[in-house]
Amino acid sequence: MRRRSVSPAAAALAPLPDNDDMLEEILLRLPPRPSSLPRASFVCKRWLRLVSDPRFLRRFRAFHRRNPPLLGFFQGHDVLHFIPALDPPNRIPSARFSHAPLPRGHDWRFLGCRHGLALLLNRMRLEVTVWDPVAGDQRVTNQGAQASIKYKETPEAEEEAEPENAQRRVAVPPELLNSEGAKVVRQGALLCDCEDGRVPLEAFKVVLLADDWQRDGDAQVFASIYLYESETSVWSNLTSTSIRDPPSTSKPSILVGNSFCWLLLRFVHGVFHGYGNGDILEFNLGSKSLSVIKHLDGAHVTEKSCFQILRMGASGLGLAILSDGNIQLWERNSDSVSVARWMLHQTIDLGKLLSLAKPLSLGPSMKALWLEIQGYEEDGHVIFISTVCQLYMIQLKTMEFRVLFDGNLMSTYHPYTSFYATESRDRSFPAQY
Repeated sequence: MRRRSVSPAAAALAPLPDNDDMLEEILLRLPPRPSSLPRASFVCKRWLRLVSDPRFLRRFRAFHRRNPPLLGFFQGHDVLHFIPALDPPNRIPSARFSHAPLPRGHDWRFLGCRHGLALLLNRMRLEVTVWDPVAGDQRVTNQGAQASIKYKETPEAEEEAEPENAQRRVAVPPELLNSEGAKVVRQGALLCDCEDGRVPLEAFKVVLLADDWQRDGDAQVFASIYLYESETSVWSNLTSTSIRDPPSTSKPSILVGNSFCWLLLRFVHGVFHGYGNGDILEFNLGSKSLSVIKHLDGAHVTEKSCFQILRMGASGLGLAILSDGNIQLWERNSDSVSVARWMLHQTIDLGKLLSLAKPLSLGPSMKALWLEIQGYEEDGHVIFISTVCQLYMIQLKTMEFRVLFDGNLMSTYHPYTSFYATESRDRSFPAQY
């Protein structure tokens, strides 16, 4: 019998991975739902060993970093209420994330969520808190010296405070500690370096947006950007620009490409006139520039219109305008000579899509409450629309939608995405991965 010869090319091929390596590659592609890895760990001790290994968990986070699951929403100020968005077995109990470890009785404002972190502003103490709800860890940046702290203002605060090694303080920009209160922090944003699968608090950046706008003033107004980097523990005053009106405090930042974007309000002689036609303040992290993107022309806008900045595709800037029961989706594109223009991408009839009754029975004074944009999740391209009795989640790519819950809750909902494991029978499996 003649033996088959092996070609040099075949002989040079790398050996196949061993069984553990092959199995790990398969497990790596499980959907990043809270129940996926705990369920896999129930199969046998070998699977438990693989999926609970810190190296595998880091790879799992990195593999799914662009599509983290939407766990739910935060709503509230002093006591943050968590509203779960998933169905069993992936549903997370509301009490698990509802109470942030913050002292009560302070003037807190929730600035938004991103990359598994939440950002809060204490306007009384000029503090910014970066909080990881899954891990329960938080970092505090304020005017104190660099030191570990534990809040002790009240007995209740002491009971709820995190361990001392979970917090730290650093000096905030001197301009924001001005006794005259010349600049006011209107908005903020955060970003963490999760490209290699690190947990959120390992490396993050905080951006604060402050301005000297006054309702009754006629002087020129400047908005300023301050950047804090956890790896250096340093604040930098990067740039300023002139603005006519202040940014909205109810619309969180949207990360578009390498830029943070905020909606600007419109005031006429000190009187609030909504969002105008949708002017946008853009801070580019790469060029460290701050500029105003003027509103688009040709959109159907009324005095009751709602606006929401969108991320179109991987890095395109978009704007949703809700007027008279329709959402117009606009996208800003550059032509052949690099001139950026707004183009109408799509119009959505919410009455038809959601099978809603016409608002006429509510009366003219209630039309503004019939449909409102209450939030947007940038990674999933999902928008949240409320009626007088329900909150809807609409996937703008597929137009699939679902009712999240019933109730007349007119508020801003902050979508929270992160990696989390539901309760496991084996306590060696971590809740955060």
